[in-house]
Amino acid sequence: MRRKLWLLALVSLALLTTGAGAVWAQAQDYHFPGLPDITVEPLKNVPVSPFLQYSFFVMSLGLIPYLLVTATAYIRVSITFSYLKAALGSPQALGQQLSQGIILMVTFYVMYPVALRTHDIAVAPYLSGKIEQADFGKNLTLPLREWMLAQTRDKDLKTFDRLGGFHTKTRTDVPFIVLYPSFIVSEVKTGFMIGFMIYIPFLVVDMVVSATMMSMGMFMLSPMQIAQPFKLLMFCSIDGWHIYILGVLHSFNRPSWY
Repeated sequence: MRRKLWLLALVSLALLTTGAGAVWAQAQDYHFPGLPDITVEPLKNVPVSPFLQYSFFVMSLGLIPYLLVTATAYIRVSITFSYLKAALGSPQALGQQLSQGIILMVTFYVMYPVALRTHDIAVAPYLSGKIEQADFGKNLTLPLREWMLAQTRDKDLKTFDRLGGFHTKTRTDVPFIVLYPSFIVSEVKTGFMIGFMIYIPFLVVDMVVSATMMSMGMFMLSPMQIAQPFKLLMFCSIDGWHIYILGVLHSFNRPSWY
């Protein structure tokens, strides 16, 4: 009986090994169709070795998530959405994952025209061979730069330009090292201002409920617990999600090509 079990185990192992080898051979022969052949070439006439250039390029890829958070509409959308949850008084109803999903959805919707513009002037011409790698690098950040300039206040640009000692004359000549922190500060300011406007109607509901409970002598109940259903009812009756999303989308300035 034991010999039969050992023979059965060896036969099963041989069949699995043969099947896995056949599947691996098929996987090696398979090629994904339609993928572009993109090569990254080192810059010429630069006093940096190609190995260091490749190393800097690979390390810069780790900064992409931070750029997606701080150089897009994510700042304003996340700040206003957090204020909306706090004003409603129900942060547990919208969990962290759900909140991040909504924020990313709105951010993607705002930045989608910027991505299309980048594809039209940088990615598509480079893949078709119409422009070189140096022109591709310049055109790749141009739409994002124009969009960031449209959202940034002149006061913030002048502040960081003066602190950096650049003293640029026009907005279009501002370097990215000045534009980047100026954009972040401007977006934080705008997000706080929109959050203040979001808080006002819910604050009125809290004040009315608190005054009513004090006049009735109901000091044992928390006004926040009584006001929360009324705030939810008001938010749903006026279609608050529609108003919030439209307000956030229309708060962004648009370049001429947007």
